[in-house]
Amino acid sequence: MATSTQSPLAQHWGYYLNGVEQAFNWPKTFILFYSSSTVQKSLFKSLFLNGVVFFGGLLILETFYNGPEHRILGCSYANITGFPMYIALLGINGKFFTPIAEKAFEKQAKAHPRTTPGSTNIVQSMASMIYTTIFYINCGIFAAVLRSLIPHAGPFLSFFMNCAIMAYYAFEYKWLYMGWTLEHRLTYLEEHWAYFLGFGTPITALTFFLTTLHSGAIFGILYPFYVIMATMATPKPATPYGQPLTSGKGTPTDLSAPNKVPIFFGVRKMNDLVISLAKMMGGVQVDSIVAEKQKMMKMD
Repeated sequence: MATSTQSPLAQHWGYYLNGVEQAFNWPKTFILFYSSSTVQKSLFKSLFLNGVVFFGGLLILETFYNGPEHRILGCSYANITGFPMYIALLGINGKFFTPIAEKAFEKQAKAHPRTTPGSTNIVQSMASMIYTTIFYINCGIFAAVLRSLIPHAGPFLSFFMNCAIMAYYAFEYKWLYMGWTLEHRLTYLEEHWAYFLGFGTPITALTFFLTTLHSGAIFGILYPFYVIMATMATPKPATPYGQPLTSGKGTPTDLSAPNKVPIFFGVRKMNDLVISLAKMMGGVQVDSIVAEKQKMMKMD
């Protein structure tokens, strides 16, 4: 036994497929739903607000109030009401998602005692919230830049960047409960890139080709389910090169793919640029944001 019977590229493909498979782990989601009244209440509130009020309202406005006479300063009623609601829901949804994530993590911790939470309190300081918001915004901008500015390959690259971002969103609650810093989270994802691209593929496929408002509504409806699946998921290893290998005649030439792909390199650089500009402009929160950034970008 010297090297692997399966090429590293094939193993990465296996990790990708495993990620896709675990993103369809609906049975565990339904089991948690039926076993927890807290999850039921939070899910019903989330589905009502995102599905009935937001998405349903958009469909009604677009269907019955989308003519030339239904515009204000050239903007449709759907856009005028939809974007403020979309922004508001970004903050409101956290109140519904957090209890769901807590129950999912508690269930996972009981099933796997080694999964010890660093803290179940994920309340962040103002500086931490600002830096996290900067990170989220830069993720969206970076994916949009890939899609619009790179010819031919741009949409493809943007799709998989969105897969990574969606997977990060889904796993973030779990990692926060485990006490991981932002850099720890990003590095872990980059070292398990194939798995996380796979995990993020289903929800990205459902949202990537829609308008911003429709995408936001569908994401808000599906996200709590993916938080549950992510919390109970077990990512595959990122280092396939240590696998046992048969040697001798007939051993195929390995096609390899890197074990770590710096998916968030561009986002990190954009974060640095924003912080640098903030330092130049000054402000009350700048020093605390810089300190928070340095703390969050440390590996545990």
